[in-house]
Amino acid sequence: MNTTFLSTFFETYKLAIISFGVMILLAFLLIRLTLSLRTSAEKELAALQYANPALYLERLENNRRLTWVFRKNEILLMQLDAQMRLGQDAEIQHLIERLDGQRLQPREKVDYLQKRMSFYASTGNKAEAKASFEKLSAYLHSVKADQVEKYRVMIEEGEEIIQVYLEKNPKYRQTLQAKAATTTNPIQKGIRLFRLAKLSWFAEDETAARGYLAQAKPLLAGSDYAPIIDEAEQNLRILEIK
Repeated sequence: MNTTFLSTFFETYKLAIISFGVMILLAFLLIRLTLSLRTSAEKELAALQYANPALYLERLENNRRLTWVFRKNEILLMQLDAQMRLGQDAEIQHLIERLDGQRLQPREKVDYLQKRMSFYASTGNKAEAKASFEKLSAYLHSVKADQVEKYRVMIEEGEEIIQVYLEKNPKYRQTLQAKAATTTNPIQKGIRLFRLAKLSWFAEDETAARGYLAQAKPLLAGSDYAPIIDEAEQNLRILEIK
């Protein structure tokens, strides 16, 4: 009887080990498959993000396969990016209202608050833009991320947006000139030169505004700023609103 019991016990134990091993293998294969699908989807979306934002948005809204590999908040943030590129303000506002109520992961929260601030700054909503900046700054400070160069620069960028796009403060030119002079990244330098053109326009210094536009143009060729610079060269009043 003991022999039969032991034999049955070991057979059951062996089957349990085999079943557990099969489960581990299936879980591993599922993870590999999910990662492979995610990588493929990321490449597909990246190819459309800048080249064709309308199609990029259509894929995000209608391709159910993406919900297998991206969380809901990730898809919402990608949709927000697309809507901002397309300049569809009503849809952007709707997405912001949805995202305001979501529990975002740390990196998502930082990305979202940046986009939120940028949108409200571009539409002239001082209260919401400043609120976004204050939330972003407070959050980065709370997790001590403001001591890291990347995030310190992010806070400085937020301050620039407030001073240039909301306050339209010509007195900020001196500070921004010093920053532009020490900026080595060509895109960031071009953006700061463009902002100096805006501040010069607000200061009613058209000569300086055109000079800064001329410096920014080659640095921002092919970017979202390029068509704005082309318009501004023909009509400086564009700097008032863009």
